[in-house]
Amino acid sequence: MRHLIIKALHRNESFLAEGVEKLITTLKNSGAVVNVRDLYEQSFQPVLRKDDFEALNKNQLPNDIILEQEYIRISDILWVVFPVWWTSMPAILKGYIDRVFLSGFAYNMKEDKPVGLLTGKKAIILNSMGMSREDYSESGMFEALRLTIDKGIFEFSGIQVLEHRYFTSIMSATEKERNTHLNGIAELANRLSSSTQTHLRTSENKVAQIG
Repeated sequence: MRHLIIKALHRNESFLAEGVEKLITTLKNSGAVVNVRDLYEQSFQPVLRKDDFEALNKNQLPNDIILEQEYIRISDILWVVFPVWWTSMPAILKGYIDRVFLSGFAYNMKEDKPVGLLTGKKAIILNSMGMSREDYSESGMFEALRLTIDKGIFEFSGIQVLEHRYFTSIMSATEKERNTHLNGIAELANRLSSSTQTHLRTSENKVAQIG
């Protein structure tokens, strides 16, 4: 099972950065293959420029887009990790979506309907948020994020969103609360690894029975 972690975290000492390290360790200990794309660290160029459109029309994509698409292509599960800013994702991640999830790679349009091309892949989204869960629930924020991110980006592209986990009130969280969140991330990774191994064993048994 190949996991791809796409992180848009501007601080290496943040809660989510610690969560990513916990995630990587847990997945690797389970025997999974893990790739990490750190958008800030690699100074990803997020602006979808006129040149990109011209290159797309000529089927001559820039190398940085080709590379990111290949990471997605070979992955089974995508972990998308970012803080919620202004009710959305940081610009560097939005630009990643704009430039990488292109027509012909992530989706096609059939008449006026989209057809997702990244079927068979799954995604888990991890977000840190400043205010309380009650505040976000009352404002309708969770539903807005589900529509614009889960449905509007990943499901649009054919990716099944397994979970969208929100870590609210994170700036005021106690060490105990943060540790509980971090352990929850590890448990989620372990659960996915266990279910994957069970699926593989079941598949192998079916093949053996057929043979």
